[in-house]
Order: sequence, then structure tokens, then C-alpha cells
Amino acid sequence: MVNRNFGLKISLIVGFVISTNVNAAASGPLHVPSPDWRDQIIYMVMIDRFNDGDPSNNNQGVGEYNPELDSHFSGGDLQGLREKIDYIKGLGATAVWPTPPVAQQWWSASSQYSGYHGYWATDFKSVDRHYGTLADMQALSRALHGNGMYLIQDVVVNHVGNFFQYERASWTPDAAGKGFRYLPEAGQGHAPSQFPFNQNNGADPNQAALGIYHWTPDIVDYAVKEQTDNWQMAGLDDLNTENALVRQTLRDSHSFWIRE
Repeated sequence: MVNRNFGLKISLIVGFVISTNVNAAASGPLHVPSPDWRDQIIYMVMIDRFNDGDPSNNNQGVGEYNPELDSHFSGGDLQGLREKIDYIKGLGATAVWPTPPVAQQWWSASSQYSGYHGYWATDFKSVDRHYGTLADMQALSRALHGNGMYLIQDVVVNHVGNFFQYERASWTPDAAGKGFRYLPEAGQGHAPSQFPFNQNNGADPNQAALGIYHWTPDIVDYAVKEQTDNWQMAGLDDLNTENALVRQTLRDSHSFWIRE
């Protein structure tokens, strides 16, 4: 497990890996056995910032794309990453770790920031449209494997994007609806698109009872374990991973990537 800085608390490494023949063709097998990761030289890539292979997918129309601003999507996708495998391999890297390719919250009006970094999920089983398609991810896997390299999938299990918040002054731990409010909508609605993560209305007794989220405000004191375990980090909606349905959905979602 590793801690990263794009608003997540937990990220897991899952290896989708490759053949050992460095002279293999660029189109290799989709799946191969994992190596001993201690022997690998890993190159981490932020997909959006790396190389823009298909400019047609840059702008999804919610004001999230502006390469002149650090807060916005700026181009970069899976096709662009695949086009640079020879460059990465030439640096001596044996494995590539892209930021999460899953569907993102494209724009947060409250924070004036975009999910270009990959850590604001809305659907853990879909490729974000800025990055390409599942076929592009599969092509990247095959290309790396064909070049004797390895692919790491960055997996987030702690939270989704930033859709709701609590007014700290009025929040109480035993009333999910008290102090709850949705944040301004930015073209994708008020909730993730994937069930059950779309059940995020703490003011709705039925959704609150499902307990998909920790109905909590932002962390204010990182020395308090209850806050770091269960409250929102940087406003990101904190998943209740004690909930069996949440765990089942996360397992299903990340098994999808292993299969596909």
C-alpha cells in the first residue's frame, strides 16, 4: 500500500504484467504472470499530463479543459502513453504505473479543480473519456507486455469525488441529514454514476440507511484517529468500507480490471 497526494488515503498496487522477452513484438499478450516487484524499475505517469495521443477527447464540455491552467485537464491519454513506450523503456524502466484510468469527476465547482489526476472516481469500472476507452487500456497492456515491460494498475478504495459536504457547525454523528448539502453541479450531476456509490444523499433517510458513505465532515485534526479513518479528506466523499455492499462492489470493480 502507498499513500498518495491527490486526495486519497489508500491506493493499492495490482500488477498486470508481461512477457520477459525484451525483443517481443509491440503487440503482446494481454495477461502474464507477475514478476518479483522488488526487481523492477517503475516509471509513474500522470496520464493527463504526459502525452496527448488523441486531442479529440480533451474537452468533454463542462469547462474542465484548459491546458493553460494547472487546475484543469490539459490533454494526455492512453494512446499518448502507448506512443511513448520506447522512450520510457529507453530510460531503463521495466514497468509503468499510470494514475487511475477510471471515470472521473471532471469539474468541482466548489474547489474550482478538475479530476485530471485520476483520484476522483465516479465509476470504478469505466475508463475516463479524456483518457480513451477500455480498448485503449488493453492496447497499452499488450504493447507493454510485447516490449518485455509490466503494467501496474493504481487502485483507490477509500473515496470517490467531491459531491457533498457537511456544515461543520451543524453536523452531528447520529444524524446523516443534519448539515448535509450537495455541492454545485458541474455537468455530471450530484453523484457518482456507479451503484451503490450513487446513493450519496445523506438527507434521504433511505440512502442514509444504506450506509454507503461515512456521513462526516472534513478532517480538521489528523492526530485524531476517528477523523483520519472516517472523515472526509480534502472534501472527498469517504466510502464506508465496513459496509459489505461497498466491499463487494470494490472487489467486483477491481476484479473487472484484472479480467479485462
